[in-house]
Amino acid sequence: MTDSSSLPPMETMTDVRTQVDRIDAELIALIAQRFECMDAAARIKQDREAVRDEGRKAQVIEHVKQCAAQAGIPVPTMAAMWEMLVETSISYEFEKWDDMRES
Repeated sequence: MTDSSSLPPMETMTDVRTQVDRIDAELIALIAQRFECMDAAARIKQDREAVRDEGRKAQVIEHVKQCAAQAGIPVPTMAAMWEMLVETSISYEFEKWDDMRES
């Protein structure tokens, strides 16, 4: 499992829930940064067909699987979560791509 040395001691469910809520907020902030990258990708890509890149998607999922394995967390679950994240990111990028080029 992951190294929890950076977490404070948790003696009660209130302690656990406090940490989960904090971590969830941090995850949302990181996902927001990821979506900023999708904004940049939509701006940079000149061809709408370049938005969906199955080769890159496969690389991202494979990288997540490796990271999950190293962290000692369930690889299939993380792969499934990232599948949804990547597909959502692609849909978002298509919307941004279209919005940036509307006349």
